[in-house]
Amino acid sequence: MIDDLFFRTTFERLRGALRVHCYRMLGSSHDSDDMVQETMLRAWRARDTLADPERVRPWLYRIATNVCLDELAARPRRVLASELRPAADPTLPAAAPLDEALWLEPMPDSWLAGEQDPGARYMLRESVALAFIAALQILTPAQRAALLLRDVVGLSAEEAAEALGQSVSSTNSALHRARAAIDERVARKDPSSFVASAADTEALAAYVRAIAECDIDAMIALMHDDIHTTMPPSPTWIAGRAANEVFYRTMFGRWRRGDVAVTPLGANGQPGFAFHRDGQVRAIEVVELRDGRIARMHHFMQPALLRVFT
Repeated sequence: MIDDLFFRTTFERLRGALRVHCYRMLGSSHDSDDMVQETMLRAWRARDTLADPERVRPWLYRIATNVCLDELAARPRRVLASELRPAADPTLPAAAPLDEALWLEPMPDSWLAGEQDPGARYMLRESVALAFIAALQILTPAQRAALLLRDVVGLSAEEAAEALGQSVSSTNSALHRARAAIDERVARKDPSSFVASAADTEALAAYVRAIAECDIDAMIALMHDDIHTTMPPSPTWIAGRAANEVFYRTMFGRWRRGDVAVTPLGANGQPGFAFHRDGQVRAIEVVELRDGRIARMHHFMQPALLRVFT
């Protein structure tokens, strides 16, 4: 049996990393703290079962993973709008919001302070990039857990199998299928790509100015040909530069200089902004840049999510 002080000290040391693990599993930042709290309660009740204190880390990840698997069994997977329906006609009003529990959410960069095993296959920032989190959601819960426990948390095959309550061969099979699915959807990045280039830094500064000045021409000049704009909880999304130009010209036409502003923040290891209108934060924006242009603009407006960032 582990003593109370050891349990509390160890859990607090791992709390941040467990929260990020739960976020990856669920795709929801606002649910992650609840999952960590449930992990702590289950671990406390089961503390007599930990025979070797040296194995407390995989033991806690096993409990956290199973807390998340229980949660996943009770609700649908979270998605980006682009996975839900075809791109919208930019001349039509945005569709009515759908249930918040449907949408993938970003996480604050402040959560990245959590520890990571040096032998993990994915770098910390790579493992929380929004595209990676979205790709995880297409996996079955067991595949998702196997990939995260092995390639992100860095557990051994035996530890991951124990966490999932299955054989090593079954866990390795799930891991193989998960890796193939992720590699098909998300290109691996060179570590240097996570450092903003001069062109990207200039584009972000230009975006801040364009919003503050309501300069639609400057905004359009920043768009990549393949730009996508999403705006959950509305399922509406806009694809391509031409359609986005129509959409943004309509949207900017509602505002005057001083009505809106953005302030930089970090989200998922990527550029992000708090979007202000009439002096209040109305959305969290996560931006993906490509070749010094905006390729993805995710405009998250869920109230529960705003509380995580503000």
